[in-house]
Amino acid sequence: MLRAQSGDVEAFEALYRQNQPGIYTFIRSQVRQLELAADLTQDTFVRAWESLSRLKKPGAFRGWLHRIAGNLVRDEVKSGRARLEVAETSLAAGGEDPPRLEESAAGGEQPEQRLLSGEMSREIWAALEELSAEQRAAVVMHHMEGMSVAEIAEAMGVRPGTIMSRLARAREALRTRLSHYVEGSDE
Repeated sequence: MLRAQSGDVEAFEALYRQNQPGIYTFIRSQVRQLELAADLTQDTFVRAWESLSRLKKPGAFRGWLHRIAGNLVRDEVKSGRARLEVAETSLAAGGEDPPRLEESAAGGEQPEQRLLSGEMSREIWAALEELSAEQRAAVVMHHMEGMSVAEIAEAMGVRPGTIMSRLARAREALRTRLSHYVEGSDE
């Protein structure tokens, strides 16, 4: 990080490779258009590179990237080029397929396992789309990217208690929506 801040392009490229998948997933959780998500991901890293010298806490890089990405998404929504509304982006409305959630690390899945994991991935993304944008962002950052509550709070510019509340409400909504996938469920 310090090398990148001093202008080392190779060091920044390493940070890019390490953080690009998570930033892309975060942006895709907010906007459904593949091309727009890819563009916003690139824009996030361009802005990060341009502002890197102003980052005071190098350890906060990942949260800082998410804040940049979130601001870019909000700007796109305000401009009318992107929409966050579920009705506009759902698969039923002709939206693009969601990012694939890797259900199995093993490459030897049987066809029925791949079908089920693909179906489950679509169901999970559909359930995520039903959450508020703030809840969805918190879930993606915490559960898919492994960010701490403190990192998410810093990235979103809110208190850690707010993130804990958003995560609790989101988990309950997801548990209800996806109860048929949970073993032992009464539904």
